[in-house]
Amino acid sequence: MKKTLIILANFLIVLFTIFFVVLYARKQSSSMEIYNTENFMTMSIGMEQVTTNYLEGEQRLCDSWAACINSRKMNMNEAMSYLKVAQRIPNISAHIINLNTFKGYSNKPKIDNPDEYNVSYKEIDIFSSLNELLGQQDQVRVTRSFTNPMNGIQSIAFCDLLELRVDDSENVSNINTSASEISTSKSKSSRFEKAVLMRVIPVETLSSKWVFPSEKYSDAQISIIDKQGNYIIKGKSFKNSNFFEFYKSYNQINNDDLENLQNEIHETGILTMQNSKAESCLIVHVPVNTSFDWTLITYIPMKDITRNDIDWPLVIVVSICLIILLFFDILIIMRFNRKLASAAEEADYANKAKTEFLSTMSHDIRTPMNAIIGLTTIAENNVKDSQYVSDNLRKIKLASNHLLTLINDILDISKVERGNISLSPVTFSIVDSAENLVNISQPMVRQKNIDFRFRSKNIKHEFLFADQLRINQIFINILSNALKYTPENKHVYVDLTEYPSEMDGCIKLEYKVSDTGIGMPESFMEIMYEPFIRQTDSRINSIQGTGLGLAITKKMVDIMGGQIDCQSIEGQGTTFTVTLDIEVSSKAENEQKLPPIEVLVIDDDEVLLETACETLTALGTNPEIAESGDTALTKLLAKKQAGKSYNVIILDWKMPDINGVELTKKIREIAGNDISILLVSAYDWTQIEEDAKQAGVNGFISKPLFRSSLFKKISEVLGLEENITAQEENNSDIADMNILVVEDMDVNWEVISTLLDMYGIKSQRAENGKVAVDMLKSIQPADYDVVFMDIQMPVMNGLEATREIRKLDNPYAAGIPIIAMTADAFSENVAECFAAGMNGHIAKPIDIHNVIKELRKIRLAKPDFTKRDDYEK
Repeated sequence: MKKTLIILANFLIVLFTIFFVVLYARKQSSSMEIYNTENFMTMSIGMEQVTTNYLEGEQRLCDSWAACINSRKMNMNEAMSYLKVAQRIPNISAHIINLNTFKGYSNKPKIDNPDEYNVSYKEIDIFSSLNELLGQQDQVRVTRSFTNPMNGIQSIAFCDLLELRVDDSENVSNINTSASEISTSKSKSSRFEKAVLMRVIPVETLSSKWVFPSEKYSDAQISIIDKQGNYIIKGKSFKNSNFFEFYKSYNQINNDDLENLQNEIHETGILTMQNSKAESCLIVHVPVNTSFDWTLITYIPMKDITRNDIDWPLVIVVSICLIILLFFDILIIMRFNRKLASAAEEADYANKAKTEFLSTMSHDIRTPMNAIIGLTTIAENNVKDSQYVSDNLRKIKLASNHLLTLINDILDISKVERGNISLSPVTFSIVDSAENLVNISQPMVRQKNIDFRFRSKNIKHEFLFADQLRINQIFINILSNALKYTPENKHVYVDLTEYPSEMDGCIKLEYKVSDTGIGMPESFMEIMYEPFIRQTDSRINSIQGTGLGLAITKKMVDIMGGQIDCQSIEGQGTTFTVTLDIEVSSKAENEQKLPPIEVLVIDDDEVLLETACETLTALGTNPEIAESGDTALTKLLAKKQAGKSYNVIILDWKMPDINGVELTKKIREIAGNDISILLVSAYDWTQIEEDAKQAGVNGFISKPLFRSSLFKKISEVLGLEENITAQEENNSDIADMNILVVEDMDVNWEVISTLLDMYGIKSQRAENGKVAVDMLKSIQPADYDVVFMDIQMPVMNGLEATREIRKLDNPYAAGIPIIAMTADAFSENVAECFAAGMNGHIAKPIDIHNVIKELRKIRLAKPDFTKRDDYEK
């Protein structure tokens, strides 16, 4: 029933709209046609008056010339001299023609002969129709249009009768005699002859005067015909030489109708006819009052008469009706039909995606969980074998980290899809981010024996201001995918490049990861950024993953206003490129300059050699490069023979011809121990560290080679500054610290207290935020150095507790550094912690290295507890 009513309503609306439009359009069209016709006829009658006034004016001017010539009884010479003075308009000329010979003279020469003034009308019959009018007063005496014999231009002539004196001695061969030279003497044998004075005007000049004053009638044309229908003035659309011939050529008419037309055309009226293009046109004919046989004919195409301008009321009514109908269809019919089908399809797709996702996640979560439970059981049964237990614990840690990654991915995509993601910019070092990437990649690099290279180019700004967590997440997701989907013994290259940015105060950071892995087909690349999507390939079915990494990465890049690009060929490899505009931190970077020492860089990577050479030059050193071990040894020998030596040699661990450890031994054989040797690599060198030191290596640097890394390590090996590495390995600087740990979970307290105790750090527990506030009210400066604060706790959470601590009257308590130690690890959670008054953030599960790093910051800052700002976030 509802469906029938909907169809009926639509039908009635459409029917009403069509009926109204047709009725209104017909009425408007008919009214406008009548109005336009009447208006055109009125304007045509007005044009007749304009024509009459113009013709009479031109005739009066011609008559005045004739009266002057006749009254002075001039001869031909005198008359032509007079006309030369009287007529000076450039495109108008004056002719005097003898009525007996039809020959005479013009006041302007022929166009092709400047000395020729003779003119003849013997071949041009234009005077026969004027015989009755010549000499009559108050009549317009004008010829039909003819070709002016002096210049070949279509013209008409206003005429009057002259009586010229003829002297026996008259010689008119020279008509250039001036008016002052006109002789008034008359020969005794003088006589008079009749002649015609002609004021000759080009038709083009006349046509320009007859223009309808309305743009609406821009296509209208005007002609003037005589009683026989011959054109006096001819419009461009009028064909033939006679109007009646023109009418017969393109319109069917019998003799009787033609005779009626010839009679009626000289009266005011209107008619329609077909023109030469078979178009209907409107003709208005009005007799010219100044002549008994002339008729003014105006012409306009009927399409200009029937043309109707846009009628806004009609457009508005039709549009409103159609819009109502459109919305009615969309909101009702589409809602009950197409949307139901679409919703069913989407629900089915969503259910399938969720089912596949849950199935995948069940497998992927159970895999590391199985490893954790199994390895824990094995470790319990082999407690006495410390080496065996240590190996199992290492494997448990790897499995736990993978499980944490899976959970973070699920939480991240959930927040992204709800639109709850936000950015929390902080000052961070891109060097730390790069080192983190290298460290994370090491297990898989070693496992697959991947040729892994990490290169930095043109990195001039190491401290940036952005959301470090999100940037790290983008970089890690792309790199981990490259490592996962690259088979053994292939390569993965990472390039981190700084470019100028178009945004003020920013740099453009390009992160490119290229691999020679399995690649992706084009069909998969079209959907690879959708959640839960993984490539269907037997080669990767055993690789664990959620199918969320790329979806999260794409969302993060978009939120940060960056771009991500992917180039991939199936079976050959993939290259991902991420470009971000990142604000440069206001934190001042220490001036880094080295003495002008001699440095030799040895590596088979041309890009690294180029960037290392540029960086070392910027540091003030004199670098040289060697592409292989043999080249390096040759240069070293040449130096030695010249009585010189390098101060520092930087060499790669893995090179095609020889590894870094073996090359170090050969260098020591040549140069002894006077040269400092640094081993660089993007790999984990712990397994060869002892061999390298025995071979003579003085230190290690992780790729990529940043300016600060090179400066720090070279300064260290040359004894230019305190050995920071040794200081970090020696934890005596933080061993005496006292920490208040605010943690409600017993197991978490046990873990953190045990880890801190391993480093000689004392700790005390507060079970919730309220207890922590009470404990800090009356502390002294030596009681606690820092507070580790959990967030989610009963009674009083960590954020509330921090706000209360900052309000305490005790200046030592109010200014104590507070570090969040929580499982709330998203950037917005970090921002909330800083907003509440905290000084740092450590995410659970706890990485003791991050804890030590934060504690060392606090120790180095040596804060005055009455001034919280002394501690740098």
